[in-house]
Amino acid sequence: MTDAKKIYPDFMTVDEALSLKTKEDRDMAIALQLKHNNQFRTQAALDLGASDVAFKAEGCYFWDYEGNKHMDFIGSVGPALLGLNNPFIIDAIKKYLDSKTITMDPLMIHQTTAAFAHNMAMLTPYAPRTVLCCGGSEAVETLLKMVKIAAGRTKQGKTKILSTTNSFHGKTCEAVFTGGKPKWQQYQQSPPGHVYVPYGDWKAAEEELKKGDVIAFICEPIQGEGGVVVPPDDYLPKMRELCTKYDAYMCMDEIQAGSGRTGYLWAHQFYDGLKPDAWTFAKAISGAIVPTGGVQASEELYQAAYGSNDTCFHHTATYQDNNLSGVTALACLQYIVENDVLAKIREGSEYFISGLEALKAKYPNVIKQIRGRGYMLGIEYGANKDGAYYTIPICATMANKYRIHTMFTINDERICRMYPNVAVTKEDFDWFLRDFENTIKDVLAQMGE
Repeated sequence: MTDAKKIYPDFMTVDEALSLKTKEDRDMAIALQLKHNNQFRTQAALDLGASDVAFKAEGCYFWDYEGNKHMDFIGSVGPALLGLNNPFIIDAIKKYLDSKTITMDPLMIHQTTAAFAHNMAMLTPYAPRTVLCCGGSEAVETLLKMVKIAAGRTKQGKTKILSTTNSFHGKTCEAVFTGGKPKWQQYQQSPPGHVYVPYGDWKAAEEELKKGDVIAFICEPIQGEGGVVVPPDDYLPKMRELCTKYDAYMCMDEIQAGSGRTGYLWAHQFYDGLKPDAWTFAKAISGAIVPTGGVQASEELYQAAYGSNDTCFHHTATYQDNNLSGVTALACLQYIVENDVLAKIREGSEYFISGLEALKAKYPNVIKQIRGRGYMLGIEYGANKDGAYYTIPICATMANKYRIHTMFTINDERICRMYPNVAVTKEDFDWFLRDFENTIKDVLAQMGE
């Protein structure tokens, strides 16, 4: 075998890419990303202290080149709910790779995906069909295609997808227009058939549904990128009732809120008896290790779309239902069940929210609202006397000075999101709360307040 560096002297090998150990290595990696990837996004993250090279990551911590320990309270923007480099999930993936079976062949039987689908059907028997893919946006596109094919066969004349304002469903071509954020739709032509109603307003949704042309209604059980917005308690049960009444599929986007994050396996299970026709999943079911996503669907919907020789090949892909994503999802689900993850999240969030509420009472002009459920939490910040919100200064100070990483919401400068993971201990929550208050004091002093 020829050494690649003999052909291309500047070629970077796998060993070189994985052997970063010094400040010079860090600076080189940053320079390469600025030069060859999205330099504006990278620079913005660096300026805010939200981005760096992690030389090691484990549990809820990562370490920089100087050996400083950082606490991750954004969970890799969602996927790391079960901890960074969870050893159980890594061991499962290693076992699979050591088995040397076939990973990518859409016509082969995929034993790990089949096992995951079996377990999902056991835990959620009202949705026994699974399609596995490689990420959230792909899962949304998969769901949209499924309901459209089903409607084309069984609900002819229906042409519209009903979703909500302020929502986020990904950034691929149709997913971005299923989301209700004009910010992400800029400079792109909208595909036909997308209609929006205010999130949480079932009466507005009924006005659209009663027109008789809606294929499916889709929303997040808790809006994530929109600012951790929890709907009124009667909203989702009422939407189930309306979708049944007007013969539309009820679909949930569980990519951020699902896979255990809210203290329920699926966030819609907070509502007793609520059974969507389908939902998407991704992020936490990947263990933040292997890109993984998918759709869970009812038997009726799935068969309406793909239940014949005529349509069974209408949605296939090289990486669909692949064994590597399958074993990852299977391991994540097994870890959740065997380690009582859902109960731990409910208990931990109760302690953490109590501490946040105490700080809100102490600094009511800075912290306006604590919202969310489980380990999907948001803080709405107030503004100072000059109208400047405290959000970015607080996020940046926490990251740069106290090495605690949260994430502001890109198109709502009032909101910071916090997605802790199950490796967080009571002592970690205390560390966060202590230095969160120190950060508030620092920012108020900087602003002369």
